[in-house]
Amino acid sequence: MSRTKSKKQAQQLIRRGIRISTIDGLFAQLYGALCQIGSGFITKFMVVLGASPLQFSLLSALGQVSALFQPLGLAFTHRLKSRKNACIWITAAGRFLTFFLGAALLFSSASQGIWFILALLFVSAGLQAIGANIWIAWISDLVPLSIRGKFFSKRNQILILAGLAVGYIFSLFVDMFEAGGGLLRLVLDKSAALASFFVPANQPLFMSGIFAFSTLLGLIGLVVLSKQPERSIKKTAQESLKEEYLSPFQDANFRKLLLFGIWWMLAIGVGSAFWGPFMLKKLGMGMFTMQLYGTVHNASSILSYSFWGRFIDKVGNKTAMKICVFLGGLNPMLWLFTSPGNYGILWLEGAISGAMWAGNTIVATNFVLAIAPKGKQQVYSGLYGAIAGVSMMFTTLLSGLLFPGSLDLGWKVLEPEQVIFGVGGALRWLTIIPLMAVHEQKTTPLRVYLQVRLRNALTFKKM
Repeated sequence: MSRTKSKKQAQQLIRRGIRISTIDGLFAQLYGALCQIGSGFITKFMVVLGASPLQFSLLSALGQVSALFQPLGLAFTHRLKSRKNACIWITAAGRFLTFFLGAALLFSSASQGIWFILALLFVSAGLQAIGANIWIAWISDLVPLSIRGKFFSKRNQILILAGLAVGYIFSLFVDMFEAGGGLLRLVLDKSAALASFFVPANQPLFMSGIFAFSTLLGLIGLVVLSKQPERSIKKTAQESLKEEYLSPFQDANFRKLLLFGIWWMLAIGVGSAFWGPFMLKKLGMGMFTMQLYGTVHNASSILSYSFWGRFIDKVGNKTAMKICVFLGGLNPMLWLFTSPGNYGILWLEGAISGAMWAGNTIVATNFVLAIAPKGKQQVYSGLYGAIAGVSMMFTTLLSGLLFPGSLDLGWKVLEPEQVIFGVGGALRWLTIIPLMAVHEQKTTPLRVYLQVRLRNALTFKKM
């Protein structure tokens, strides 16, 4: 009876942790969609301030170089018996800083304001990277490996829906300040007071309010996170901190996974700073149209997360990543067929990339946890995230520093950004080489999986 009762209590603890993690994730997603690196609103704010290609490259690179701070999560919790307080307070410090993004408007020149934004986001992202590493160890102790893929997929589905909704709402308001007025302006333009407020000059001030509001949402989410249960750490670490940090590099399989991660992130970094600016400046897309593209992307992710969760739990992370590599290389190539006012192919690309990134998101978190020995998940995850993230930084910066000219192919002239996108797509496909060397215990080769699916399909037809 005592064993049955203990098992029931453990299951209740897991269910409660998953529920609270999802609620906290909702607040974190809303916060991130509005004022973290990668947010379309941050990109728009910098476009309004007149950021250069190099500054956009730096913005994208900061999100990756901040991953260098991830291993510090282990240093903060090395001898602690609880991770909760460290995770919450460090993350809170990072989120609080974004409250002041609007202060960029107070500088005497727009250029100074842009550099202020970049510096603030760098420190904020670094602190949040430390908190994220601690959270990974916390959640991996709580959620068993056997259901972790399904957990991340369901959680991400809900979070994407929330991010999509808030993105739509605020992009409608941001577009009201444009010269054309946007969709919502057509409804509200009868009010003289509104018409006088929604002018281009007030757009930066309104976006500053968005950043302050989203920061408050992020902090509320951490209050929710403080209610999440934590399994007791029965004993403190026996190894020295130096030994903890060095131990993953003695694992040959980790080194192979790390090589793949470096190569993949180098490829992802090529042109990563220019997707948003290319839409806004070269294709002539407004914030609302850009949000529609994001909707296609996110809808595809939402619909495919359930598949990826089951697929990864069944056949493994390596097999799933092979599919992601193929789709990931295809995505940038489709951007070569766009031109100003002619970007219909991006709706197809959005659907493909949404499905690919859904799988990649789960694999990126789960693969390193799957190969890490028990009790080593935090240091494995932190070092992998840090080193792979810095790799992406190099190619992100090089894309800005070595910004090419246009390329005349005869039948089409490629914009400089499109040249970069094409190079990135080819590099993504080549990452299959180091991926093949990684070993995962519980995995089914892709060819075996496809053979079984084909055989089942043929058998069904005969029946």
